Amino acid sequence: MTAPRMLLTALCLTWLMVTAAGGAAAASGTLLGTVSGPGATRLPGALVVVTATDGHQAASVVTGEGGHFHIPDLAPGRYGVEARLSGFHPGAVANVEVAVGTVTRVDLILASATFRDSVEVRAASPLDTLEASELRETGARDLGEVLQRVPGIWKVRKGGIANDVSLRGFRQDDLTILIDGARVAGACPNRMDPPAFHLDFAEVDRVEVGPSTGRMMAQGSLGGMINVVTKKPAPDLSAEATMVAGSWHTRNPSATVGYGGERAGFLVGASTRSSLPYEDGSGRPFTDAANYSSAVSGKDAYEVTSFWSRAYAQPAGGHELSLSWARQEADDVLYPALLMDAVYDDTDRLVLGYRYAGSGATVRGVSATAYFTQVDHWMVDSLRTSAIGAPRGWSMGTRATTSVTGLSMQADLATVTVGLESYRRTWDAWTEMAGMGYRRQYSIPDVDVDAVGVTAHWTALRTATGALELGGRLDRVATTADPAKAGTDLYYAYHGVRDTSHANLEPSLSLAFSHHISSALEMSASVSRTSRAPDPRERYFALRRKNADWVGNPDLAPPRNTGAEIGLTWSPGVGLVTATAFVDRVSDYITLYSQDRLHMVPGVMNTAAKTYANVDALLRGATVQATAALTSRLYLAGDVAWVRGTKETDPALGLSSHSLAEMPPLTASLATRWQSPRWHAEVEGVVAARQDQVDSDLDEQPSPGYATLNLRAGVQVGSWRLQAALENVLDRTYHEHFSYVRDPFRSGVVVNEPGRSLTLIAGWRL
Repeated sequence: MTAPRMLLTALCLTWLMVTAAGGAAAASGTLLGTVSGPGATRLPGALVVVTATDGHQAASVVTGEGGHFHIPDLAPGRYGVEARLSGFHPGAVANVEVAVGTVTRVDLILASATFRDSVEVRAASPLDTLEASELRETGARDLGEVLQRVPGIWKVRKGGIANDVSLRGFRQDDLTILIDGARVAGACPNRMDPPAFHLDFAEVDRVEVGPSTGRMMAQGSLGGMINVVTKKPAPDLSAEATMVAGSWHTRNPSATVGYGGERAGFLVGASTRSSLPYEDGSGRPFTDAANYSSAVSGKDAYEVTSFWSRAYAQPAGGHELSLSWARQEADDVLYPALLMDAVYDDTDRLVLGYRYAGSGATVRGVSATAYFTQVDHWMVDSLRTSAIGAPRGWSMGTRATTSVTGLSMQADLATVTVGLESYRRTWDAWTEMAGMGYRRQYSIPDVDVDAVGVTAHWTALRTATGALELGGRLDRVATTADPAKAGTDLYYAYHGVRDTSHANLEPSLSLAFSHHISSALEMSASVSRTSRAPDPRERYFALRRKNADWVGNPDLAPPRNTGAEIGLTWSPGVGLVTATAFVDRVSDYITLYSQDRLHMVPGVMNTAAKTYANVDALLRGATVQATAALTSRLYLAGDVAWVRGTKETDPALGLSSHSLAEMPPLTASLATRWQSPRWHAEVEGVVAARQDQVDSDLDEQPSPGYATLNLRAGVQVGSWRLQAALENVLDRTYHEHFSYVRDPFRSGVVVNEPGRSLTLIAGWRL
């Protein structure tokens, strides 16, 4: 069966089972609902306990995907309903009446167990989230890999770890990724170390994902934002240890210990990660596909060690101070998609937070976050055939460092939320190549990015059935390169300019509307205008190479996105269906192209270079998610995601293809899950259609469709949690559609996905 036919079959099956379950007659009363956390994020894995008025426990279930639960066959009467989940305060509703032949809905909201989140993202509709329990259920090695469980997110694989992500077709600098409100920028010009790589699963409490449409997010969120919320001290003394082991000698032990009191608390943790290079479905290690030499034999694909800590104090009622520090050391990370590998990639995060929970109607809360993050990165080709005979043992190497110092503040007033965001990013990188006599070239010429912005969010109307929200922000972003290091000769040779600084003042606006059409149907709609400043690499990168130079374009204009989105959420009795359609019209979208040399400059020998240009682009797509509680223990979940990206052609620049590069194909998944308070088991199928909408300007190649099958199971025994994940059960050989033409040191190798792999997880919690 082809991938499109499998996709259609999965959609039909999901629809039929949801509607059939929703139309089933009830012989007695039924209780259903959802469990949500802060920001209306749905919480899977929460225990829901139903107790009769006489104190007898009538039923207990665990929420499935989407935080949904379904309890049929309840005797008529009044019940208390309580939801519990580690890391949250319990939530309860009393005197819920259940009658014969009726369906009663109860929605519970759980508050965070200790203090409020570092960043609050407001939206007319809930953000998609991944909770800590979901992160550990798969065989994923990092956040970029596991985030694919959110419809509309695709990963960009370069090797065994450090996967980048694409959200609704937006990627790289079009997305803002925060960790507890702090910006962690990758240092590598080739995106070896994307922001989501710089922490371990054991640190993560949940991940919030939101596209930019209708939401006022952090500066530069042209296509959306991903906010990683790390764990906080649990009440009283707590300890947790996890051991992950799997195929290809995968190992990931971790441990945390903490204490949370009324006035103060702390948490500390550590982990390590390592694995041999994985094999694809044909049994071929990924190192066989690239230009690795025999020196790679027996080497791990990565070795990563992480440390983290957090402390908080409440000096007075309503006031709270928090301080967190984390360090990650990643060594010997192999990247077959690129021509070099990382010798080391070290990261530090320091975050200081303040919260005030107001009790009055005028000031409802104040928050502030100050942070410092830095990354130090060194990569060479010493394990490749290109390094054979090189005087230094490597023929090319890049050293890159970056740091971000930032401050954000927010005040929640009666109907308005106002905020301030400011940060400075520094980025410096140099490259040396044997073919150029190891002459040092400053590929990123010590660039400073200074950004400051003010925001306002106004709830213009809120009723029992809906809300109207307006948002706005104004950002000034200045980018300055060191003139002594900048490759001004290359800028002039290919673009006719020698500029090393640029400043942009950009306004952003949003309008979001939500309305409950009925008790079972909710509609949301939003429009927005967002923008971002060109990245230092896009403006000021400069590298002379043997065949073709790689150079930034100082004249790039900021991309601006005018987006619209409409969504429907339907609760058909025992299920939940969410459908979203979106369109993003991006003026001055930044794309790669090949530029002929315009001016003769001494030392610039090549006649063409890869560089960047502004073009207008259009992205549109849709996502559909459906969950159904077939019984109180059996759940069905499915999703579909599609995006199409096009750009205007420009014969003067040699741009003749209408397709945007690196657009993901139509994908879908269908899963059946059985879950009790102790056990769970899941069967998941994932399909992707053939992708032939490719950018021929960059020599992108079509990719075939594929289908995979995954099995997962687990059991909770007292303080112990045992889980197993068998991924790619049929041992298929396939790759996901993303090229790497954007990287100045790409290998041109298509990296296949792992073959059949088994991951075992053992966890203990005090």
